[in-house]
Amino acid sequence: MKLYLVALGSRGDNEPFRALALEAASAGHEVFFAHTSDIACDPDAPYTDLELPGSLEQIIAEQGISVMKALRNYRSVMEPLLRGVWDASTAHIRQLRPDVVVYHPKVVTAALAAHSVGAIAAEVEIVPTMTPTEEFSPAGIPPALPASWNRASYALVRAGMAPFRSMLRRRARELGVIRTESDLVLCPVSPTLIPQPLDWPDFAQITGQWSIPSRERLDPGLQEFLDGGRVLYAGFGSMRDRHGLARAQAIVSAARGLGMRTLLATGWGGLVATPDHMVAPDVWVEKSVPHTALLPHVDVAIHHGGAGTTHAMIRAGVPSLIMPFLADQPWWANRLHREGLGPPALSRTTTNPETISQAVTAALGCSDRLQSAALQMSHEDGLQEALRILEDAEAGMHSLRPA
Repeated sequence: MKLYLVALGSRGDNEPFRALALEAASAGHEVFFAHTSDIACDPDAPYTDLELPGSLEQIIAEQGISVMKALRNYRSVMEPLLRGVWDASTAHIRQLRPDVVVYHPKVVTAALAAHSVGAIAAEVEIVPTMTPTEEFSPAGIPPALPASWNRASYALVRAGMAPFRSMLRRRARELGVIRTESDLVLCPVSPTLIPQPLDWPDFAQITGQWSIPSRERLDPGLQEFLDGGRVLYAGFGSMRDRHGLARAQAIVSAARGLGMRTLLATGWGGLVATPDHMVAPDVWVEKSVPHTALLPHVDVAIHHGGAGTTHAMIRAGVPSLIMPFLADQPWWANRLHREGLGPPALSRTTTNPETISQAVTAALGCSDRLQSAALQMSHEDGLQEALRILEDAEAGMHSLRPA
């Protein structure tokens, strides 16, 4: 089977695709993985990397994560990135003629391009966003909506796709295809956290998380630091705002008040370390640290609540506090709190060390429930399940979605 995978977004959007690329290539399939420079190409990978134009990291570095600013600058900043990815990925698909195209929802042209060469189109909902259900509202919608509005709230997501419809109709005519929808929907989240909705159609499946354990080893100096006492880990991945410095100072103060050391992962700017932090014996600063290697050595974590990070924390049984920034992050915080897996979310603008220390203490109180969830997740294999679904679909060469 020839697979073409195309991702667009931050590291959290890209890594599940990389994991599936590795799984599929290791199973003997011919795999092409297209992505922007937001993750590096791997010359030793068993698949073929194809680099797409643009960089979301660069845009965030220049624009921040302000929704209003993003809307104001959409035509000059985000639209050129999207169109570049749409055009390049369409060209790839037309040239490679894969059997299956697996794509991120932001690559809205991928299903059209797939159908133009007779390929199966599999959309990847990194979190449940597009497929309606009565059981929960879509990730990204404020979690305060009453449950009776769950299914109806997916209309808000569909409305957000409206600006692309005329472009998609035009491209469909150019490519000589009719259907703009995917044939399959795969959701790479843990059924421990989100069981398969009973009212989802057959073409949409919760597979389990897609992740490959990192083989990276911790720096010996960092390992020594982690072995020196109780550690609070703080990292906000690709998030960035103007509170990074104040946030880092407040977290370090909160940890000290709890008698803990602090590991700060500065990421794309969600935390900004001070010169004092760089020389303090109870603080360690890194840009990023592999979660697989790190989490067994920390006692509690503070993070933004991205899907990948949230899964990593629970899979490792690490109590954590979510300070969400945008998109699906408040949704994850709300779901985990409702399931007893974490405390209520704390605002990302919180800079009171006492408030943070109280929330961290509440997170530590969820340890027993977390251990149970971690045990359940240890029996899941989302990559194997996703690959089985794709292989079955390719073997049958038919769409599960009604025309």
